[in-house]
This record gives sequence, C-alpha cells and structure tokens, in this order.
Amino acid sequence: MRHASLAATLALVIGLAGVAGAQTTAMEYKKELLPKIKKAQAEGKDLGDAGTEYEAGDKALKDGMQEEAVEHFKKAKAAMPADAK
Repeated sequence: MRHASLAATLALVIGLAGVAGAQTTAMEYKKELLPKIKKAQAEGKDLGDAGTEYEAGDKALKDGMQEEAVEHFKKAKAAMPADAK
C-alpha cells in the first residue's frame, strides 16, 4: 500500500513539474517577444500575423492554457518581420 501511495505522489509531482515547465516556457517566449513587438509598434511597423499570434498567445497564457500560448508565441516569433527580429 505504501508503494502505491508513493508512486501516486511521485506521478503527481512529475505532472505538476511538466505544467510549470510549460508555463515558464510560455513566459520566456513572451519576455523575448514583448520588447520586439513594442519596438516595432513604436517604429510604426506592420506586424501582421506576428501581432495577431502574440495577442492570441497572451490571451491563452492569461486563460491558463500554457501549451496553446507556447504555440501562438512560436508562430508570432516565426512571423516577425525580418527587420524587427
């Protein structure tokens, strides 16, 4: 019985660590992209899909959907205009 309880606790800890890792990654993407987005906006550059994906990622992050946020931030990073990267 003790082994089953220990195994369940270990699985829970590993699962929570995975979620925390995804959130950190989403936040890292956001921290990386935010200055570039702000700079491009200040320079009057059209961000197009990059701006749309960044906003979707930000909303997903606020809604607690870390994996979706990471995907949107990756798309935003890839869609950034060459002169804004």
